[in-house]
Amino acid sequence: MVDLVPKSAGKFESSGIGDALLIGGIKAVEERALIPVIGNATLKSGVIKLVAGGVVAGAMKGKAGRLVGSAFAIDAVEDIVQSLLLAGLGGSEGGNTDGGW
Repeated sequence: MVDLVPKSAGKFESSGIGDALLIGGIKAVEERALIPVIGNATLKSGVIKLVAGGVVAGAMKGKAGRLVGSAFAIDAVEDIVQSLLLAGLGGSEGGNTDGGW
């Protein structure tokens, strides 16, 4: 089977508040930039971001790759959880596709 997400993609990088702020900033920018393309807070957007995070982390290497990969992974998990919570509460898949800038 092909491994789409490198093993190193599962490692989150944060060595302090500065890294946490960078991850949060990257997440905010990528989330808003991707809303018109793949939506937000949907199962589909979460899966796409999870795979993208692994690919980016593997391609960029080093601390920058781990920071960007972490931001994508955190956003992906948030999307998946929100989607499942909405579905569990009897709502539609929900999500945001209007851009949000």
